[in-house]
Amino acid sequence: MCTRDRIIRYAKGAIGCAYDRTPSGGVEGESYNCSYLTFCAYRYAGLKIPRWQGHQNGNGSQSDMVRWNGNLVTDPELLKAGDLVFFSDCDDIEDTYHVGISLGDYRIIDSMPNGGVQERYLYSTFVGGGWPLPIEHETETREMQGIISITGRNTFVYYNGDEIQDISKPEDIEVLQKVATAFTGKPLNVIELAENEYALLCQVVRAGMPLHLDDLNDMFPPRG
Repeated sequence: MCTRDRIIRYAKGAIGCAYDRTPSGGVEGESYNCSYLTFCAYRYAGLKIPRWQGHQNGNGSQSDMVRWNGNLVTDPELLKAGDLVFFSDCDDIEDTYHVGISLGDYRIIDSMPNGGVQERYLYSTFVGGGWPLPIEHETETREMQGIISITGRNTFVYYNGDEIQDISKPEDIEVLQKVATAFTGKPLNVIELAENEYALLCQVVRAGMPLHLDDLNDMFPPRG
């Protein structure tokens, strides 16, 4: 089952659940507000997106790590199953009040105060939607291979095209360079990335939504 199918499977399984008005936004399997439904559906498919709809569309005070891949569209005919869809009263993607999940063919699943989680037709206050993974960066980035230095941190990681590995000891760099030179005739490039560029690389590798800096610090803690 592909990622989009898993998103739709979860959303359809939630049909009939109540709308949740509490600050938490829901109890999984029982009640959902709009963004808790999208958050849970994407998490079920293995994708991490922010919890609140204003951050899911790349806006909001805590969304500096959220990046759309250029697939944000305003033509509903271009929406694919599994895409997030956003709604606004002022035709402004930066000022949305609601989010749902596209089924394609002008249908969505969302959670509304007047009926809870339902399948419905895409309605007129739709202002934009799309697939928030950085797809256009994937091919280019996965061709990279090298040692990554993260600006502002005494941290190095090794990227081999499919995963990122922490380099726990400085001497590990020397070993990697010797191995690379033996096999390819030249050492690995040492790539310096700013923290936001490194975060983009992480989300491509994981085929997930952007990770917050706290998550990155947990995986690759700064060294003194």
